[in-house]
Amino acid sequence: MGIPRLLNQFIIRAGAMFIVKLIGLAGRVILTRIVGAEGIGLYQIAYSFYGFILMLTSGLPTTLAIATAKAPKQGWRIFKVVFLCLILSGCVLGLSIFKNSATIGQLLGNPGLTYAIRSLAPSLWIVPLLGLIRGYLQGLKQIGIIALSEIAEQAFRTVFMLLIVGQLLSLGVERAVGYGLYGTFLGAFLSLIIMIACISLKKAEFPLNRAPDQLLTTSWFVNTSLAISATRLLIPFSEFLDALIIPDRLVAAGNSASEATAIYGVIYGMAVIVVYAPTLFIGALSHILTSQIVAEWQQGNQRKFNSLCNTAICTCWLWGGLTSLFLFFYSDELSYYIFHSDNASNVIRYLSPIPLIVGFREISTSILWAQDNRKNPFMGILTGIVCSIMVQYFLVAIPGYEYKGAALAILLLETMASIWNIKVLFFSKVNLKRVVKPLLCDLTFGICILLGMALSTPPSENIISLWRFLCIGVLFFAVTGGYIYLRCIRKFL
Repeated sequence: MGIPRLLNQFIIRAGAMFIVKLIGLAGRVILTRIVGAEGIGLYQIAYSFYGFILMLTSGLPTTLAIATAKAPKQGWRIFKVVFLCLILSGCVLGLSIFKNSATIGQLLGNPGLTYAIRSLAPSLWIVPLLGLIRGYLQGLKQIGIIALSEIAEQAFRTVFMLLIVGQLLSLGVERAVGYGLYGTFLGAFLSLIIMIACISLKKAEFPLNRAPDQLLTTSWFVNTSLAISATRLLIPFSEFLDALIIPDRLVAAGNSASEATAIYGVIYGMAVIVVYAPTLFIGALSHILTSQIVAEWQQGNQRKFNSLCNTAICTCWLWGGLTSLFLFFYSDELSYYIFHSDNASNVIRYLSPIPLIVGFREISTSILWAQDNRKNPFMGILTGIVCSIMVQYFLVAIPGYEYKGAALAILLLETMASIWNIKVLFFSKVNLKRVVKPLLCDLTFGICILLGMALSTPPSENIISLWRFLCIGVLFFAVTGGYIYLRCIRKFL
């Protein structure tokens, strides 16, 4: 029996996201070793601002994907109009930020960010266009082209960034990191060329003449785009606020500006990257299921819709819980062998529940969006941000609580958003009781894994050898992956 289309798409998407994340992590590790904690702090602050601006249009690709899945012909017409609008608005925004980069750097609390902001400005023209094309292709289920373009973009971006930083390091960390961010534009530009070439070759395979289109109104597209943009904007907005609040509160706690930037770099440039890495698996699942569950919901196929949702939530529970255990037990090894430093080990341990919590947020948000429930994901994240800001402002400024306060703020944001979504789903038509029934079996498996990890790490060893750590990691993910396949993913077959 061949691999079903849905599972095949998931494998391609998950594999591409893994490669993209792996390239990004490798680039981040090399960059950290080149420029140090302060340099990676500058990089992260600049990218927080960039991500916030970029998310202003984040709802357009997802809405276009949903619209194209419902009505391919109308999706193409919408795509052409939005594409032209993005070209014009991107040029104006990019030029404005480029000219005012020094002022923006001052507002972000570090004049050295001027070079980084200026280098990222051209990307604000091309990256939204790239995302819009991917959204259209997602609606047509052309996952292969999307995957290839994402891998190419990340690879080119990372290579150019590291080459530029390495060549210009003699000019100082601020200039080297800043000019290195021109790699973002170069990666996106080359990826766009590759994507256009692939579309030209496979255009005949696009399902533009399949089932009859549904009527999609302009108001539906605008309202959906704004709702999704507002929801997705909240996370980058929170990260942008983190970049403003945390260094300032660290200075208030008695640290110098350089020390505050370095601490911020350890938290968001090292630990956060590691703990969020396992969420790419759930992100791939959510990305693939969005169009599928929209189709099932629109067709009124409640049984298939419930089956997809329950399987996704079950997979999220298992993968998130087990990888969280791995992060907690091996935080020292992850920090040392990835960054050649133990600075991030405690923060990784504090943030170890992130894969489980974020997984629930991702999947539950996709399910609610498929049901045209856009308000609750927005309100959940907004509530989490408010709580997070309060913790950051008061706790981070207390000497000795710099890392704990920042970690608690991140956990609180994700937890509030996840609880809000899950609470809504319990009162919707999604039957979550099916997830609870096999809970005992999952807990038993989790306890066995927990005991295995405890026995594999003798108390006398603070950090196990690299070879032993790699063997444990391979064995852990092989066993857990097999269990998840038998328990959940096999249902796709």
